[in-house]
Amino acid sequence: MTQLVDRYLLYRIRAKRDADAFAKIYDRHVESIYRFVVFKLPKKEDAQDVTAEAFTRLWQHIQQARPISNVRALLYQIARNLVADFYRRLEQTPEESYGDVTNEDEITSHDVYTDKGRNSELIEARSELSLVLDQLDKLKEDYRDVLALRLIDGLSFQEIATILGKQPGHVRVIYHRGLKAIKQANEPLP
Repeated sequence: MTQLVDRYLLYRIRAKRDADAFAKIYDRHVESIYRFVVFKLPKKEDAQDVTAEAFTRLWQHIQQARPISNVRALLYQIARNLVADFYRRLEQTPEESYGDVTNEDEITSHDVYTDKGRNSELIEARSELSLVLDQLDKLKEDYRDVLALRLIDGLSFQEIATILGKQPGHVRVIYHRGLKAIKQANEPLP
């Protein structure tokens, strides 16, 4: 249903130059894109800038009449690339200090969605969300991306695979390995 609504809004933007349709796309996806980047960047302001730039690039993509099969996936891909660009620029200009900044205050109770019939493993994983968030920064990037997209944004393995450019089966493996790494990190030492 989400993709159908997005496609209709895209049609309105392209056919009628409807700015309100783009505003609706923005409203539908801004929170999830921001949440995705805020975990990856050192400052909230950087996350806000990257989120805004992601929507600017989506607008440019639409104006260039390039094909878009999934708006949500495209936005995540753009945001992921912008985060990579951010760190590339940061390596080139290391004089800017970011210190030790955490983004925990960005996560509120409304950010955790209902499970909508997902399996019991996902429900269990979501109940341990605070544990995951504490451990997220310590994980490999692949684990961090997949866990954030699955547990926080509630995306399917197929959607995550599209965003990351991987096969759904590979994404499932990364997801389970990420959960296992978190569980192992929290086991008491013998």
